[in-house]
Amino acid sequence: MPQTLHQRSEQLLKERIARLRPNQQAFRFIFLGDSRGTGNNCFLSGEFELVLKQAVARNPLFIVHGGDTVFSGTQPFLQHFVEIVEKFAPQIPMFCCVGNHDELFNGTSNLQNFRATIGEVHWRINVPQFHFRCIALNNVINPGSPTMAPIYGFTNSELAYLERQLKNIPRNTLLAMHVQPSAGRWKGKTFDGFPVTTPNNKKFLQLVTQHQAKIKRVLVSHIHAYDQQFIKQNSMLQIGRNTNYILSRGAGAPLDTNPLLTYTNFNFTEFTVTKNRVSSPDLFRVFGTPTTKCL
Repeated sequence: MPQTLHQRSEQLLKERIARLRPNQQAFRFIFLGDSRGTGNNCFLSGEFELVLKQAVARNPLFIVHGGDTVFSGTQPFLQHFVEIVEKFAPQIPMFCCVGNHDELFNGTSNLQNFRATIGEVHWRINVPQFHFRCIALNNVINPGSPTMAPIYGFTNSELAYLERQLKNIPRNTLLAMHVQPSAGRWKGKTFDGFPVTTPNNKKFLQLVTQHQAKIKRVLVSHIHAYDQQFIKQNSMLQIGRNTNYILSRGAGAPLDTNPLLTYTNFNFTEFTVTKNRVSSPDLFRVFGTPTTKCL
């Protein structure tokens, strides 16, 4: 069977970690999201090529993609995404979260094609020399009917998986997932996030708060813009406290220009990791004009 993007990226990451210098003080990685086109016979928008080229020019140790790699999770769409990544980022590992558009296949939820081309739904990136780990979660729930919209949040099994992963985590731990919490500036129908009032979703936020000393960032996407919020869940939800949720979702999809967020333009974020900390994000949002509308 052909190698998936995830398998290729695992091998590349192993090789790149082995080349880290013993006295190296830091490494960089990039987070971006939503490279899908519009669905009008477009696999990906031309902006994704420009975003990816600039991300690769930064020579990160790896790239995390927040999901919605393509408009619909058909085999040709997903395979085309893999080919574009292999063409423009041949030496950079890319690890992808599952987005709601990645799951869609003929109007139904189906992850078979994603697993066959992109690869693993749940994955971990470990860089032991820097006490670093990134844990991927899936918070797009299959509604069980093709006539229903996806449900966003956390199933019992997903929470159980997360609890297992949070045992003995290193000091520089990140979580990566597709859908953002419906809280603070991300609240309302426009943003289509996961509700923070259901028992399972409350438990997720509580787990993050309980491990806030080691969970340095939560990487989310879903809104086609850039923003960040600090969120804490104890007896009640608090905005502007503790864990930093980073929203970066402007790698080529049509931009959400209505939300009043920090930036509503194409973007990716870069983080620097030392043995003791994960930096605040450096934001990149100037990429030029694509020569073609769709790849």
